[in-house]
Amino acid sequence: MKFVHIADLHLGKVIHQYSLLDIQRELLFELLEYMNQEDIRILLIAGDIYDRFIPSQEAVNLLDEFLSKALLDYHIEVLMISGNHDSSDRIHFASSILSKRGLHIETYLSQHLNYVEKEDVRFYLLPFVKPSQVKALYHDEQIHDYQSALKAYMSHQKLDSHYKNILITHQFVGHNSLTSESEMPISVGGSEIVDASLFQDFDYVALGHLHAPQAVTRETMRYSGSLMRYSFDEVKQNKSIVIVDTDDMSITLHTLHPNQTLEKYTATFVELMDPHFIKQKNDFLAFELKDETLIPHAIDQLRVLYPNLLQITYSYLLKEQTNHQVQSIQTLEQTDTPTLFQQFYKEMKNIELSPQQFKVVKELLEKVGEEHENS
Repeated sequence: MKFVHIADLHLGKVIHQYSLLDIQRELLFELLEYMNQEDIRILLIAGDIYDRFIPSQEAVNLLDEFLSKALLDYHIEVLMISGNHDSSDRIHFASSILSKRGLHIETYLSQHLNYVEKEDVRFYLLPFVKPSQVKALYHDEQIHDYQSALKAYMSHQKLDSHYKNILITHQFVGHNSLTSESEMPISVGGSEIVDASLFQDFDYVALGHLHAPQAVTRETMRYSGSLMRYSFDEVKQNKSIVIVDTDDMSITLHTLHPNQTLEKYTATFVELMDPHFIKQKNDFLAFELKDETLIPHAIDQLRVLYPNLLQITYSYLLKEQTNHQVQSIQTLEQTDTPTLFQQFYKEMKNIELSPQQFKVVKELLEKVGEEHENS
């Protein structure tokens, strides 16, 4: 049996006031055609169905159109969870009725993982989880971040090894996973990251949240990535869908072909004004100009050739900005902690620490340092 794994549709996504809905529609229906040709009848969608908690009516209509065609025309069974961009209540609406027609939706955390059984495979659905939800479920005071929450939750789950167990979830898994600018941070300071070992008992883990297609610690635990490029730092990412054969858990990737995508070029203004320099002029474009002086009205002139040009930058300005940032970091590294606190206090309060206050701060920092060394 084969299934397709996708995630991070972000229906209704807008970039620089440009709606991507038409491209998203094109990709979704190309996906259905491919699945039909290959006779694949199971589709997993690992969260972030919409781009916003309250999606536009157009985005809702597209999802309705897509799911209706998948279920009714192509007889594809769909297993779908909510992500951190989705409203659990909105996605969950009518799910118990729809499940009987082959659309299985999970948006709420339950005591035990719900699953859909197909032949010798069990597909477990784990929507985006917050630590507060797990804490409320088990009244465990030891839960304080995503790692402890997921660890506690998974410790209550039991898998039957007679089945091939597939998990669909939407979390930030793996400390070395590749991120993109278009992702919404789940929390501050990296506390949302969970260890891949939490899901080691599953034969395949269909992940959502990170937009770069990638495996995490093993080939059968992976992010499918977003359906298309959603920021210019993703232009080197090869977007694809994941096809899994449950007979041997083999993985194949298939590339979809939108008529428009995001691209970034580095060249001089004169090179870019050559009509033959870029063939696909209708893409959503970003240009990094190699010119060492600012070109008056450059973006207006370039948009005559490239109607969907979204941004221009200059290489020499980016270099100066990078050098400034490096110098700032080096300055910080060479400054002692009491002085950094003194500078921070002045920025926040707009007054200097008194000599006596500075002395107290210095003593406290030295005490903390000694305790840390002895612990």
